[in-house]
Amino acid sequence: MAVGESADVYPVEGFVFVDEEAPGYLKAAAGARVVLPSFEPPYILVGRTLEQVFAQHWPGRLFRARVVPGATDEERAAMARANTGANTGFARAIAVDLLEEIPPSVLFGPRGDAVVRVLEAGLALDEERARRLASARDTTAGLEYGKAWGRWLADQPNGAPYRTWRHGSALAYPGAGPSRSPVGYGFLAIHHVVLTAARSCAGSDSLTVDEDGNEVLGEPWTSALFALLDAAMRFGAPQLTDGPVGEVLARAWNTVFEPVS
Repeated sequence: MAVGESADVYPVEGFVFVDEEAPGYLKAAAGARVVLPSFEPPYILVGRTLEQVFAQHWPGRLFRARVVPGATDEERAAMARANTGANTGFARAIAVDLLEEIPPSVLFGPRGDAVVRVLEAGLALDEERARRLASARDTTAGLEYGKAWGRWLADQPNGAPYRTWRHGSALAYPGAGPSRSPVGYGFLAIHHVVLTAARSCAGSDSLTVDEDGNEVLGEPWTSALFALLDAAMRFGAPQLTDGPVGEVLARAWNTVFEPVS
């Protein structure tokens, strides 16, 4: 083993998600080697499993990738520094080989294609559709969304600390299980696309300030966001939302968009 290398880092083959906000040098095709312009952060994050891939922005491209070991003492030392104290679920790299492009829907679970449909709807959301979603949302949807979270947490190895929380606006519970939610980073990504759409349509008028002084989405965007989260829970995690519960969670979506089969 060379100076500065760690058995925990090399060899690493995993997954890299490149979203639209990533620097230009990361936007390559399968078969390319991507190299950072310096040995400083932000590093390339390589998730060892799909559940460990950071995909809270959308859209993006997903690659199976391999970390390129350092060729010089300087590169190996930089890699060792980058991975000091790193989360064991991913490696920080200064260079990777992009081996294969994979449909990014796999990041959101077995029904990831359905979650992608919700994401695309959120990305294209305008104020008129936001108002329609808000007005069509069932008054009990928040309660049912939270209950679905509770059912999911009950099956997670480390879900116990979260089970007594209120889940009606939950997006993720890091550490509860291998995944952060029933649909991976899907809920976080939906929040991001709705926030982006709201700012694009209404600018600062789409935001309000809460009691803690934080900027949050105003109406109708907040209720539209919740309606899309309901839909992602229903269509992305049907095992948690059978029967009448599913009808409640899908009501706003089915009123405004084509139903998801």
